[in-house]
Amino acid sequence: MALNNYDQDPFDREDFQEEYTPEPEKKSGNRTFLTVIIVLGLVFLVALLALIIFAPKYIASQREAQMQEAALINAANTATAMAVVAQQDELNTQQAQTAIALTPTVAPTNTPVIAVATHTPVVAGTELSAEEMATIAALQTQMAGGATVMPTSATAAPTELPDTGLMDDIGLPTMAGIAVLLIIIIVFSRNLRLSSR
Repeated sequence: MALNNYDQDPFDREDFQEEYTPEPEKKSGNRTFLTVIIVLGLVFLVALLALIIFAPKYIASQREAQMQEAALINAANTATAMAVVAQQDELNTQQAQTAIALTPTVAPTNTPVIAVATHTPVVAGTELSAEEMATIAALQTQMAGGATVMPTSATAAPTELPDTGLMDDIGLPTMAGIAVLLIIIIVFSRNLRLSSR
């Protein structure tokens, strides 16, 4: 078979045969990162469940404590206002008695009273005459210039800042600690990601 004297395989496979080595399997470098993410997720879920379970009880106890504190403050303010009013009444009584005792009494004189009819103009909007308005203005000027008038009712003045808000509950050192902890978590997770490459 001279005419069929050729190889059945036109390509020489011996030249191309090299040792085939399979690629080694890649290590899953994200395994530690995924473990950390799962642990953080579980911690978050546990914290969320604890919040759902304990938050209503905590809020109710806080609300009751605030209402009791408000009742105590209101009682103290009422007692203070009543004491100020009683003290002011006593002071006014003493001043009136002192003024009566110091006022010299003049012996009555026999002065004839002559009745003269005069026309006294009335200021618009009031039922007082112009002379009566002048008298009132003079009295108010004297009172403003020399006498100190004590208020008859006490006004509440806050003595401290209100105890509300996040910073009053946990404080600045705790907030700083939480911030440092979050920065450490960020750096640690970043290092885990970079080491897995």
